[in-house]
Amino acid sequence: MEVLKETGKGWQEFWAEFFRIKHRQSIEGIRDFDTALVSHIIETANFTEGNRILDLACGAGDQALELARRGMKVVGVEIAHALVDYGNEIGRKANLEVKLIQGDMREERFSEEFDGCVVLDAFGFFDDEGNTAVLKVIESALKGDGRFYIYGPNPLKRRREKWKGWAKVEGGYLLMESDYDPMSDLTTDRFSYVTSGGELIKFLPKPEDDGFSVHTRFYTLSQMIGLVRRADLQFDSAYGSTRLPPEEYTVTSEHLVVVGRKPN
Repeated sequence: MEVLKETGKGWQEFWAEFFRIKHRQSIEGIRDFDTALVSHIIETANFTEGNRILDLACGAGDQALELARRGMKVVGVEIAHALVDYGNEIGRKANLEVKLIQGDMREERFSEEFDGCVVLDAFGFFDDEGNTAVLKVIESALKGDGRFYIYGPNPLKRRREKWKGWAKVEGGYLLMESDYDPMSDLTTDRFSYVTSGGELIKFLPKPEDDGFSVHTRFYTLSQMIGLVRRADLQFDSAYGSTRLPPEEYTVTSEHLVVVGRKPN
């Protein structure tokens, strides 16, 4: 395919909707993954029907909507307006108790309003100060003994990987690349899309994309426990997958799930 022209588009302008809705829906088995993830959340964080749950950096609300289908009342925070609009429309049509709001996950201020909080594959977008600020938002938002659940890749595995892959989306081709830099301890994601018409679209950050990052800091378990305690939260347990029955985290696990609570 001959590329006719090259353009740069920002997260808010193009990539949020493309990645979190169009590309995500094309992933085989993604609905089963969401169902299993939410089952794991409910089991390990002990969420129950009627609980009020906060979902930070909720994307298009895929897991927030599934939590609501299980009888919970969910508020999601997401930086991209297109994802907020999409998730709210799905929730409205399904008559679910879900409300997505546009905002920066470091800056939302709730006061002891929630029984639980989840951050799903969305922790580590900032420096230590910014990531601690996210945990402070969780601490402020939770009621006493409220639980939190943070899901992401196992950093000990992810740091060894240099990953590159293609996916077909809407007749075009998406290139995704991921590299780890040991000097900065950051993993950087890059992505480009060749449309069916031959246009090459690359990610180009725009001023309106403030709060979104292609750089992610994946913390080890001991580092996560330190951050959690710094935010006046309590670490309870760590798991290595989203499968049930729960699997204890080890250095060879695929994922790192951190579960804890706000002390009374």
